[in-house]
Amino acid sequence: MSGDTVQHLADVLDSRKPVDNTEVFNYLLNVREQAWTMVNEGLNLRRDMKCADIEQIPDLQGNVVGNMFAYTGDKIDWIIRSWIGKAETGFTNIHLTCWVNDEIDVPHLGMALGTAPDVFCYADYLPRYEPVISPDHLDQYHESMNQKWIELRRNPAYKTFNPVHLYTRGTLSPIAICGLLPFADFKAHVESVMLDYVRNWVELVKNAKPVAPEKRAALKQRDELVRRTIVEKDPANVLADRMLGVPMRERLVRILHAGERE
Repeated sequence: MSGDTVQHLADVLDSRKPVDNTEVFNYLLNVREQAWTMVNEGLNLRRDMKCADIEQIPDLQGNVVGNMFAYTGDKIDWIIRSWIGKAETGFTNIHLTCWVNDEIDVPHLGMALGTAPDVFCYADYLPRYEPVISPDHLDQYHESMNQKWIELRRNPAYKTFNPVHLYTRGTLSPIAICGLLPFADFKAHVESVMLDYVRNWVELVKNAKPVAPEKRAALKQRDELVRRTIVEKDPANVLADRMLGVPMRERLVRILHAGERE
């Protein structure tokens, strides 16, 4: 494909012929697992078993089309490690979203990979404060990956995915990786940068200093509002509706924002 994308992901998928993406999906799943290993080995986590009954996610016909695991831990409020999709038809969606708690003010980590049928890739440090009035926060956390973002953005092989949905686009930080490009280009130019984002984020969390107790309630309230709004308004939810049905998609969304937890 040529040029950047300014379409809903569902529209991109619908405009392309179905293609068996099983091999690419397995590769992307392994990339996500490399990221998960960094997070799991670097931080003290435990699994939350509230959603254990849908560890294997069924479609409307009862076939397994995904899985979901939730975690919490020291400095970590909520982590989701999941995927859904049907690789044989071209669509898959793989997630690793890590929300820190109000004890620290390190940005949250968002990571997603998928096929539509080209490779969708996303990695970002979600700010905890309004960026334009929090330059120290940007300097402290986002600046560490700014040069890598610049180099990637200057690379002609990197094609950006620009969300049509206004709110979704507004959640992206200045260093957000958000692309839609052929698998070979992702593998050659984007994969290593995304893993660098994860590796750096783990170190930021490990070395984080505590937030003053009197500031934590406001930080927690903001985090929970952002987390819930992002997943409830995600325009890609329509793809999950088609595959899983609305009730199951609604439950997955609740789990994504920690509306179901132990």
